[in-house]
Amino acid sequence: MEWTGKKVVITGGSSGFGFAIARAFARKGAHVALIGLEQSGVEKATRELEQITQVLPLVADIRSDTDVDRCRKEVVSAWGRVDVLVNAAGRSMRGTIQDTTPEQFRDLLDLNVVALVRVTRAFLPDLLAAQGHVVNIGSLASKAAARYVGAYPASKHAVAAFSQQL
Repeated sequence: MEWTGKKVVITGGSSGFGFAIARAFARKGAHVALIGLEQSGVEKATRELEQITQVLPLVADIRSDTDVDRCRKEVVSAWGRVDVLVNAAGRSMRGTIQDTTPEQFRDLLDLNVVALVRVTRAFLPDLLAAQGHVVNIGSLASKAAARYVGAYPASKHAVAAFSQQL
């Protein structure tokens, strides 16, 4: 597939796996919108990638409807379309089930699942109009729940099920 000029939105795009994905798209000629939680991380990632391609830096908490709606408006205003959404934001955790509190489950599910759903639903009309693509970053933990990973497998099982529904 030709990526030159494609418009790619990446949550968690300012660090880790999300940044690696952003860099790969940039090297293929795509324009990237980086959604990250921390201003300094978004700025650093932007400085590196803007030497390769057009970058739209967005600082946002994707657990917030307001922030996600603002990001969508900024992307559509700047680019007019979205070709790819990569949901790379998320985190893991370690610990036994008996040591994982309901609050820890809720926090992890809110970021790894609910925020992913929120972002996907916000950009879905634009992706459908462009016949675009959604990439949800999952985990082997969605296939088999290893010991000592607390709520993480439950969150990735949910991501796999949501992705199948899409």
